[in-house]
Amino acid sequence: MGEPILPLSYRWFLAKGLTDWEPWYFVDTLDSLSNGVDLGRNRFAAQAFAAETGADFEVYLFARRQDMETFAFFAVRDGVVLDRVVSIHLSFAGRLELPTPLRVGDLGMSFTDWVGNVCLRDAAELMDEGDLLG
Repeated sequence: MGEPILPLSYRWFLAKGLTDWEPWYFVDTLDSLSNGVDLGRNRFAAQAFAAETGADFEVYLFARRQDMETFAFFAVRDGVVLDRVVSIHLSFAGRLELPTPLRVGDLGMSFTDWVGNVCLRDAAELMDEGDLLG
């Protein structure tokens, strides 16, 4: 099996410099990916995700909301990064926080869905005329 590859749409956004969507920001840069995808990076968030969701898959952290402990992850199955996104607020309580464990088959949101349905919605809530002043 080759090195993990991140979804094309995510890599395209990185290549175009579309990485800062206040209040969200991407944790990767083109430079950070030049040495390959490190599935072990940001282990603290992945471990909290596993404990709180009981998920039957691993995750790769790709974005974080700057004003709260909310994260966006790609699902990872057998070392393959899937274009399936879960966005979740983590409590870091170290225990299951969901009524039922999360299953990879239940994930229906792609990266581009996440940008439109989560990222842009959150940005729209924070937009202000003052942001346009230099």
